[in-house]
Amino acid sequence: MQTSPINFVCKPRAMEEQIEMTKGFQDALNQCGIPSLLPQKVTLPNVGFQMMQWEQKSSEVQRNEIISALTMLLEAVQAARSAPQSHCVHALLERVVQNIKNMVLILHSLPLPAAGASEEKAQLPKSSLTSSLHCVLRRYTSLTRGKLQSFTKETAPEICKGRRR
Repeated sequence: MQTSPINFVCKPRAMEEQIEMTKGFQDALNQCGIPSLLPQKVTLPNVGFQMMQWEQKSSEVQRNEIISALTMLLEAVQAARSAPQSHCVHALLERVVQNIKNMVLILHSLPLPAAGASEEKAQLPKSSLTSSLHCVLRRYTSLTRGKLQSFTKETAPEICKGRRR
């Protein structure tokens, strides 16, 4: 998905398309018709969160936590991609890598409101290990449907001021 950072936040359809795309990655893996076990375990971010705690964090901290989780997922997908795979799985992983990189670029480029002087630091996501490619893709979908979607909804009023949604 190619979109501008502003459009990603200000056009709700862009976030819906991203969620559908991450779900589509899981469906595409199922269509490859082979076991999705990786030769070695990869580290995944735990992406669950408590809404009240999440909403108390500044936009900058939220963004940095999402970027940290995306970076961890990117490393997991790249490790999976380097293992011997069928052409179907390899092509899918290429698309996933490009999608995650695009998300990181979008997040880095968002013009967030100025943060206060007492800015708390983003917490590095806790992690778990898996050897299942299905688990990697489900985690990406969970991150998109959870923290990323919440972040875009919370930042939209400030970022999209004066723009038609």
